[in-house]
Amino acid sequence: MSSKASAIQFFTKIPKFIFFLMFLVALVVIVLKFSSIGASLLGFKSSDPESVIPPVQTDPFSPANYFDKTSYRNFKVIENMAYNWQTIFDVFSFNPENMKLRYSLSTNSLENISNNVKQSEEIYKGSADEVLSEYGDVIKDECKYYKIDWRLILAIMRQESAFIPDAVSHAGAFGFMQIMPRTGSVLEQALNLDEHHSPVNNLKAGIYYYALLVGRYNDCGDTNKFKFALAAYNAGTGHVEDAMSIAYYFHKDYLDWDVVKEDLKLLSSSDDSLHRVIWNSHPPNGNFSNWKEPYNYVENIMYFWEQYRKIYPIPEDKLVRTEKKKRKKK
Repeated sequence: MSSKASAIQFFTKIPKFIFFLMFLVALVVIVLKFSSIGASLLGFKSSDPESVIPPVQTDPFSPANYFDKTSYRNFKVIENMAYNWQTIFDVFSFNPENMKLRYSLSTNSLENISNNVKQSEEIYKGSADEVLSEYGDVIKDECKYYKIDWRLILAIMRQESAFIPDAVSHAGAFGFMQIMPRTGSVLEQALNLDEHHSPVNNLKAGIYYYALLVGRYNDCGDTNKFKFALAAYNAGTGHVEDAMSIAYYFHKDYLDWDVVKEDLKLLSSSDDSLHRVIWNSHPPNGNFSNWKEPYNYVENIMYFWEQYRKIYPIPEDKLVRTEKKKRKKK
């Protein structure tokens, strides 16, 4: 048998699936060799550079950017773990015994605890005695002239300057009564004062200005006129009266400070739609976002005033209480 015949006989004995597999491998090699994909994978270069289609431009690899992104992802994982530290803590500190209710406290024991808690009825006077010893005559004389309780002025001084005669705020307000520069210039002309920075002149100017505000809101009643005047002393008459306008629009008692103070928050820019309904524009005196300051300002001073009336009682207090009792009997 010739060698050629034996080779043909050898190929005929190969199983068909092996023959098919070899044919498939050969076909893949041919395709890869003569195609652009194969050239790029196997490193073959085209003989015609113009026929090569350049790849889509991509950003070059930057190790710094890569590590920055990787570090940021790790940071976010750690940050989320930090935000959920309570959950992690609960996992490690969980104790089934803590799930059992213990009724060791009784109603009687709670009542005993509440009875043992003693709340101080008096505030710390601070430098009130020293201020009264040095400037008491000025304060009382000015308040007597304007018919204002001098202990209310003492409460304003406590809130405004903590009894520091040369206190200066971040806005530039100065002295016991924290008078702003522009307001101080007007008060100097009205009272014929050379300046308003000395303690005595500061008190005279501040008490006069507060008395003007009390007169402005005199129709609000005995107590409310003082509260409205305090709010105006802190935030200005414009914002206070804009809030009164809102209360009036909603048919509420706009002469009651406890009603109007809740409408101060409606002067914020977030309520522009309401402003357009009431004024067809912004509030006449502008938006007012810092409504909490006059709100708390009035509350604090009214509290201080009440405490100073207990600390420094005067004969007129008995007359006021007697008149109130007579009104109740009627």
